[in-house]
Amino acid sequence: MRYSSLSEKGRRPNNEDVVFTRFDPRYPLIAAVSDGMGGHAAGEVASRISIEALDMWTRELADAPQNVLVDAFFNANAQVISAADADKKLRGMGATLVAAIFYHDHFITANIGDSRLYLVSSDEIRQVTFDHSYVQELVRRGFLTAEEAWTHPRKNVITRCIGTETAFEPDVFYTRWKPKDLVILCSDGLCDVLREQDILALVQQNPDDLDALCHALVDAAYEKGSADNISLVLVRNEGGVEL
Repeated sequence: MRYSSLSEKGRRPNNEDVVFTRFDPRYPLIAAVSDGMGGHAAGEVASRISIEALDMWTRELADAPQNVLVDAFFNANAQVISAADADKKLRGMGATLVAAIFYHDHFITANIGDSRLYLVSSDEIRQVTFDHSYVQELVRRGFLTAEEAWTHPRKNVITRCIGTETAFEPDVFYTRWKPKDLVILCSDGLCDVLREQDILALVQQNPDDLDALCHALVDAAYEKGSADNISLVLVRNEGGVEL
């Protein structure tokens, strides 16, 4: 496997996103993106706590890595709530989190909020995760079409995130992949302005250099008008043994 990551603050005064990759020869590759929310520096704190909790709780991957991943999300949630309770300046902070553990023929994903994971396979792209957002709930229930959701004024209102309530459930996905497939984990600064076909076209234009592809995706999003932080991790299945 090969991987690359990039995080840019863009037009924002500070970067509330955090990207994470960890390679340990004993275990599979793990990657994540967290997007913080909250006043002043609180969003930065929430995303940093979330990634630190993920790192700590996935150091020992047991026979059921999906359980370890979910436990990491629960721990991140508890730590963000605890930090907000201890400091009134951090009240109301929260974060999205998408994370994946990669094996040679499959990967396990967990997410909360609207940071996404895409799988690009051959000439197709699909969103593996489900956005926990107001408009996506309306799409799922048949009240909005996907096209209507794209331009909806409340498209950025999320319904679930880390740090807002003690009882919450991340979604978990088991996905098979094959050599040459590409996974994209990203914050909404990217996917709010680039449609799936835009992303696919850029992947096809930069098939080999993941660093160049990271920059191409970020540049394209800012050219489309993104005013948000943009963060992403790319992971390519190179075949052979797993990391």
